[in-house]
Amino acid sequence: MNSFHILDYLFFFFPFIIIFLILLRFRSKNKSTKEYFQAEGSLSWFVAGTAMVATTFAADTPLAVTEIIRSQGISGNWIWWYMSVGGFVTVFFFSKLWKRSGASTDLELLQIRYSGKEAEFLRGFKAFVIGFLLNLVILGWVNLAMLKIIPVFFPIYNPSLILIFLLVFGVFYTAIAGLRGISYIDVFQFFLAWIGCILFAYFAIQLPSIGGLENLKSQLPNHKILFFPNGENGSLPWDHFLILLTVLWWSSWYPGSEPGGGGYIAQRILATKNESAALKGSLWFVVAHYFVRPWPWILVALVSLVLYPTLSEVESGKGFLMVLQEGMPRGMMGLMLSAFLAAYLSTLATHLNWGASYLVNDLWKPFTKYSKIDSYYIKSSYLIQLITAFFSFLLAVYGMDTIKGAWVFLLEASSGIGFVLIIRWYFWRVSAWTEILALILSPSLYLLFSFFLKIVFPYSILYTAVSSAILLLLSTYVVPGTNKEILYSFYEKTKPPYYFWRGFFQKYPNYQLSVYPNRILISFLGTISGLSFVFGGLYSVQCFLWKEGNLEWGILFFLLGFLGLFYSVRNLQNN
Repeated sequence: MNSFHILDYLFFFFPFIIIFLILLRFRSKNKSTKEYFQAEGSLSWFVAGTAMVATTFAADTPLAVTEIIRSQGISGNWIWWYMSVGGFVTVFFFSKLWKRSGASTDLELLQIRYSGKEAEFLRGFKAFVIGFLLNLVILGWVNLAMLKIIPVFFPIYNPSLILIFLLVFGVFYTAIAGLRGISYIDVFQFFLAWIGCILFAYFAIQLPSIGGLENLKSQLPNHKILFFPNGENGSLPWDHFLILLTVLWWSSWYPGSEPGGGGYIAQRILATKNESAALKGSLWFVVAHYFVRPWPWILVALVSLVLYPTLSEVESGKGFLMVLQEGMPRGMMGLMLSAFLAAYLSTLATHLNWGASYLVNDLWKPFTKYSKIDSYYIKSSYLIQLITAFFSFLLAVYGMDTIKGAWVFLLEASSGIGFVLIIRWYFWRVSAWTEILALILSPSLYLLFSFFLKIVFPYSILYTAVSSAILLLLSTYVVPGTNKEILYSFYEKTKPPYYFWRGFFQKYPNYQLSVYPNRILISFLGTISGLSFVFGGLYSVQCFLWKEGNLEWGILFFLLGFLGLFYSVRNLQNN
């Protein structure tokens, strides 16, 4: 072990003790699949929202942020900050709709919203592709990050053997805890990891070779501390920046930032105890993910840039870890090891439970056509989780290099899928065939624009997104529609804004139009206020740290955003 002190050992073993105590609390509660995969829909907003944040804080996240900053500076973070637009749209436009749907998973919504064999096929296809194949890739990347992190703390041990132990432990506690136990463990793990990173950033800045914030700034090129990109010195061009903020958030599918909500974000929204908790939990997630958490990572990444300026692009992410070896106080190594373990285990547990929920609830149950008691399906999920962990380990050790290109292609080629995930809530003509067509059209158009017409990123995504949206809208008048009984049931259950559904009631006058208040203008205010709060807050911290820029404007947007959020949430809760 790498120069561990008694405090390091204490911090290292502490999380395992807490996890076991939480497991003892929840070990006997998983008597139904609804409890195991959805916590009986009874989580508080704080637990659900914090669990979402913990899942997005994977072990590789600080390393990825370090790579971005070393390459493009602080402004490079807009490559993921733009996703906050979609996050706030999910909070204010979709979180209540998800909760009202009563679905167990976001894929179950497909048969609540659509009808026919095509809906069954779409649900099963997505369950296998997302719940197993894509889940393997995500966990493979997370495991690969741990294989890079482990040697920093345990240089004389085989990292693969340690990873196997962590995977076995993760599968063990995921199986016992269920979603409720995982979520409470996530709360502990998030604050452990967050506090660890704050202390790490503080001590990194105080290193003798850094000498505080002012000296850190003096040793960095000016373009590395720019908040907004200017297109120079490797930063994002302005046109790319605008496409990210205006197009990519609604057009492209990305795990944890699905347009309109989805995946484990929808799972936690559906697990909340009521609509108010769904709204506040998803709001806390977006604020914590994009505003509360990033700055400690950013500061350590900048420190690594000063200490190790010659690291190659491939090795740049390790700069975050290398700072740990620069004279940190006793206990810091153990605390950061605990932080990385917490980040890793929270992501692992959520993805194992979430993937199993797809394969059991959306593939196994509907397609086997025979009923079993819940304990049978829960035990089946244990096997699924074990298989998923096993293959994700093999992928990390042997296959990630060969699959990297396919994974990047998948993300870019999905830029026409997000649109239909949003409009299915609002436009009654959208059917399962529309969504199936989106899965075919998006990669096809991306290939056309990117490879045949040689249109470069991000314009290839812009053209794919806009073309897909137009063609998908037109297709709704051509492809078979959804059964009218299913449509009416969906409307009455989820209560979307009635003026988007008037066409349905005009076509089928036998159904009575019930008008449900949705306060769309308040939702728009909440979205704009949330963005003002997060971006104003990030910019204010930037101005405060470097003593430059317009701090007054940052604080003004931050405060206006806060007031707008307070007003919006209060009104929507009373709706």
